[in-house]
Parts: sequence; structure tokens; C-alpha cells
Amino acid sequence: MRILLAPDSFKGSMSAVEVCGIVSDALAASLPGCEVDAIPVADGGEGTLDSFVFACGAKRYSVEVTAPDFKKVSADFAVMGDTAVVEMAQASGLPLVGAANDPVRATSYGTGELILAALDKGCRKIVLGIGGSATTDGGIGCLSALGVRFLDADGVPVEQNGMGMSKVASIDMSGMDARAVGCDFTVLCDVENPLYGKNGAAYVYSPQKGADSETVAFLDAALRNYEKAVVADVGVDCALSAGSGAAGGMGYGLRAMLGATLKSGAQAVFDICGFDSRAEKADAIITGEGRFDSQSLMGKVPSEVMKRAGGKPVIVVCGVSDIAGGCGVAAVFETNGSRLPFEAVLPRCREMLFEVASGGISGFLKKIEKNS
Repeated sequence: MRILLAPDSFKGSMSAVEVCGIVSDALAASLPGCEVDAIPVADGGEGTLDSFVFACGAKRYSVEVTAPDFKKVSADFAVMGDTAVVEMAQASGLPLVGAANDPVRATSYGTGELILAALDKGCRKIVLGIGGSATTDGGIGCLSALGVRFLDADGVPVEQNGMGMSKVASIDMSGMDARAVGCDFTVLCDVENPLYGKNGAAYVYSPQKGADSETVAFLDAALRNYEKAVVADVGVDCALSAGSGAAGGMGYGLRAMLGATLKSGAQAVFDICGFDSRAEKADAIITGEGRFDSQSLMGKVPSEVMKRAGGKPVIVVCGVSDIAGGCGVAAVFETNGSRLPFEAVLPRCREMLFEVASGGISGFLKKIEKNS
């Protein structure tokens, strides 16, 4: 049999790459001779880079860049042909600074440095996952690294962070790296928030990055100030477009000044990794995530797999399922059918996944093979 694996991560316990490895090992042990093709799926946050390296054979490179707190950190990007995969979390992610993060001072400059490193490798297409950021700077840090100058009322360059964003009075794009101007940017983003307002970047996401109510209001005002300068000097008005508020306004900055296209993380991963052609060759497709529920059928990874399956049987493996049936998949297998507490499951989650894959899932695949 030819089996295609396309799972999301099991949030908080296993990455999509780990899930693919465990299920692949289980199927190899219980279904000798089966061919397994794996596409671990990420939504643009942590793990996006690993997904492309695993699924597409992208080559990984490491460079030293600027962390959110302006210290130096080693970060990776990956290259496949003329396309680079850049994960914002590698350079500007919240885990790099943790509870010490200053949401006003944090910068996305290191993400711009990763993009420059990719351009140095000759890449002309950039796939940028922007989940998991520590920043609310509208992307001015990243864009500053690419040569854009953000100036205050006196014509002095501002700080490359949220504080600087509050002072921006004009924008000079004349010094932007010419390679970036001619580059095709695809931003992986699974949120639809606008740039500012009660549903915007500051109010919805900056509290997760350490902002109190006063700081939230300051950052929202800074984003509004930033937008005025962008409209005046760049001539683009997209602040209220879906996804502009992603990653502290990074979605907005890249869209306005680089012409970036914002796409669903799952859709972009499937497109770039050639999911459709790989699904055509499969006899069955296995997808999954930590909790399989109504949201899974509304744009998340399982629904994207079902939409693209081409009539092939789709099997879902998950920690727990809140869907009784009738959702269009061939079968659903839970690793935590007993509904044990997460704390009890975490130490055994890999073992539990292996058992389900080598038992129930393998048995179901044998029935498919027998009836084909």
C-alpha cells in the first residue's frame, strides 16, 4: 500500500514531524512493504521550518541574527531551489525571551536578517511563517534590516520596535535591498485580525507577549500612527485587511511594503510540498491533530486534507475526538480514548500514538487493501 501522512502537530505534546516519524515506524512494523510518504504540516509558527525540511528535502542553514531583545542568537532558514523558508519564531519568537519580553522594545530585525541571508543564497521566493512572534512593531524591524528607513518628525531614524513605531512620521523606501523588491513573498498566516482596534494586533495578541492594559493602548495607538505614515508615503491602505494584525502587524508591513501575499499556513504547505500529486499516488491518507472537533472541519489541517483527498479514504488520528461521525472521513482513531488528564498523557503520548497506529489504524488499512 501507498500511505500519505499529512498531520498537524498535537499541540503541547508532539510536533507534526514527530507524529509522522512515530506513525511511519508503526506502519513499517505492522504493514511490511507499505510505502509511506510524509508531509508534516505547520501553520506558520514553530515547526514550519522543520516541516519543509522533512517533507520537501529543503537544505537547512544557520546564521547569527538579532533576537527580539537585540542580543545575538543563532537562527535557521531552509532553501529548496530558488525558494527559501523563513520561520519568524527562529529569530523573533517569544520563546527566545520568554517572560522577560518587553512588548514595546522587542524587535523583528532578526527576521529581516534571515531574509537577507536567504537572498544571499540566490533565493527569489520567500515563504515566511510569522506565528509565535514576541513583537508588536508592525514589521519595521524586519523592514529596517532590508533597507527601509523609518523617520521621526525631525527626519531621524526611529528605534526598530514598537516604541519607534509610535514615532514614525515618514518612510523612505529608496534604500530597500533591490533583491527584496523583486522577490516573491508568501506569508503563512492563519489569523484574520486587522492591524488595530479591539480585534487588532495590540489588543488581541500583545497581552500574550507581556503587555498590560496601558501598554496595549500604547501599542494600538502606535499601530495607528504607523498606518498614517504608510498610507502617506507608500500609498497602500490595507490596515483593515484580514491578517494585517498577524505577528504584531508584521502581516501589514510585509503586505504594504513588499507586496506579500498572505496565505493559510496549511494551504501553502500543501501547495509547495505538492500534496495533490502525492495524494494521487496514495491508497489512503492519514491526517490528525491533538483534538478533532468542529473547528477541525473549518479550515484546519484535517479539512484541507479532506478537500484535497480526491476521493481517497482519509483516516484521522487524534488525542481525543469530539465528532461522533458523519463528517466525511473514513475512520477516526483516538490515542486517549479513556480521556485521561493531559498531565497523565504527556509522558506516554508517543507510546500511545505508536500503539494506535500499529493496531487500529494498521488493521483498518489492511481492510482497505483487501477490498481494493
